[in-house]
Amino acid sequence: MGGEDYLHDRLIALGDMMGDGLHHEPDGKWIEKDYNRVFNLLYPEIKKAKRLKKSESIDLQMQKLIEIKKCTCGGELKQARKGSIIAYCKKCNNRFKATNNKKK
Repeated sequence: MGGEDYLHDRLIALGDMMGDGLHHEPDGKWIEKDYNRVFNLLYPEIKKAKRLKKSESIDLQMQKLIEIKKCTCGGELKQARKGSIIAYCKKCNNRFKATNNKKK
């Protein structure tokens, strides 16, 4: 378990650097990237849980959109696959992509 101990020590060191604000420096972007990489190596279950939560959220939003929107030919839309923002018409097989058109 020497490798895991090294990763824990590295995570703490990178966290301390971020606590000092070094990741906001012009050449400090690597600190944040390395922190995220090491964190995901140590705790892959957290990354998987976030990904599943995002996928479920997309599925709910796509279900609402499919109920409201129809294809230009009048056919029903179907989500391409679970977690996808792509929908296909069941009738003419046209491809549609769900986008967020909120104004800032």
